[in-house]
Amino acid sequence: MNSFVIIFWVVLNLLLLLYILQEFILAVSAIKSKVDAKPAGQKSYPFVTIQLPLFNEPFVVERLLKSCANIDYPADKLEIQILDDSIDETPQIIESYLKEYNGKITFSHVRRTNRIGFKAGALDYGLKESIGQFVAIFDADFVPHPDFLLQTIPHFQNKEVGVVQTRWGHINENDSLLTRAQAIMLNTHFSVEQLGRTAQNACINFNGTAGVWRKECIEDAGGWQADTLTEDLDLSYRAQLKGWRFQYLFDVISPAELPSSFGAYRTQQFRWSKGAAECLKKNLKGILDSGLNLKKKFFGVFHLLNSSLYLLVFLLLLISPIVYSIQLNNQVLADRFSYLFPIGTVVMAMLIIVFSIGHFMKQKMTANKVLWFLPSLITFFGMTTGISVYMAKGVLEGFRGQKSEFIRTPKYGTSSQVKREKRRQRLSLVMLFEVLFFLYGGFTIYRGIAQYNLLVILYGLILLMGFALTLFFSNWNWKWKR
Repeated sequence: MNSFVIIFWVVLNLLLLLYILQEFILAVSAIKSKVDAKPAGQKSYPFVTIQLPLFNEPFVVERLLKSCANIDYPADKLEIQILDDSIDETPQIIESYLKEYNGKITFSHVRRTNRIGFKAGALDYGLKESIGQFVAIFDADFVPHPDFLLQTIPHFQNKEVGVVQTRWGHINENDSLLTRAQAIMLNTHFSVEQLGRTAQNACINFNGTAGVWRKECIEDAGGWQADTLTEDLDLSYRAQLKGWRFQYLFDVISPAELPSSFGAYRTQQFRWSKGAAECLKKNLKGILDSGLNLKKKFFGVFHLLNSSLYLLVFLLLLISPIVYSIQLNNQVLADRFSYLFPIGTVVMAMLIIVFSIGHFMKQKMTANKVLWFLPSLITFFGMTTGISVYMAKGVLEGFRGQKSEFIRTPKYGTSSQVKREKRRQRLSLVMLFEVLFFLYGGFTIYRGIAQYNLLVILYGLILLMGFALTLFFSNWNWKWKR
């Protein structure tokens, strides 16, 4: 029985290592990639619709509207749809802004009588009323630069391009360790995964915002569909399976706000994780049966398997105490499998390398950025560990087809009137596991101190911090006092 446990632990680590090796390939590809030459200057100005899907965004909506009003593009070739499903004071803030606005751009305040389809439903509703040949989308927390359309629209001169996606920036990255840790995760996605897949000529995804769609591409791929929580990822794969090309602009940055509370981050990650599992279930057969070459299929499947890593993390957390006990109390088995135990260290080392590449690649290195990297990375590992049980639940729900509501990620801009998001702490199997892993983190720290083992202490700290965040501090809004 003990031998089986160790072998199972090794298999889980090998699966994790296989995923990280894929990430490593993408990182190398990203490093070697060359920035695409800019297309020839804009020969004409096609009509563009900017869509702003909103739901209860009183703290950031005016900032968004002002930034969009400053977009540098011929006003007679631009319309801005405010797709407002809000049920709070947001509609009044919008109407007040529009009354005072005296610019030339056409704003339309689009209200639905229901939230059917959530964000996907709002985008589809607006698309039917839009007149733009191209559709740019911004979530409420984004602050697009004035030259956004001048940087993106010229790439559509290539008739095969269906989407142009830009890289996210982080306007509040330095607010706390929580936001710095999120920045590492997102920088790795945009610098390693998006850039690496582009270099490999593999499928990438529209990130839900800060990008532009060719309207014909949306319609050809079947339009926005609300049967997954990640409508952007779903439509991305349906479009690319139809033969449309996606253009990723690493050097064009669209600033946005990171969630300021751990609870908001946890909610966001649950939606992304469960949605990715739903997309895998929905699109896996289409990818495998498509005319894509083997390499594209390989990277595509791994892409949609991203969130399934939480299942591996949960199982490793569950089985690691048993493996640790075997190492301490069964010297015969410990000696027999001693050559396998370092695999966990190899996995962690490769993770650190990938995140380091993602965070620093092709970006300005500053002393402040380097100084904060290690504590931010440790915080990220803690955050990822702390949400792993809840995320694993979401992934399983996604695979089973269990539906849930689209819950927005709250953003607060510069407002000091931050409301704590209420989250019911009901006793559940998920919470039971979280409590047990929290206690195990404390025990691991104790054992590490007793053995003078710094790595064991660090592992225990990551467990303790991660599950403390999810159990006790989810509703705190983290921000340095200025």
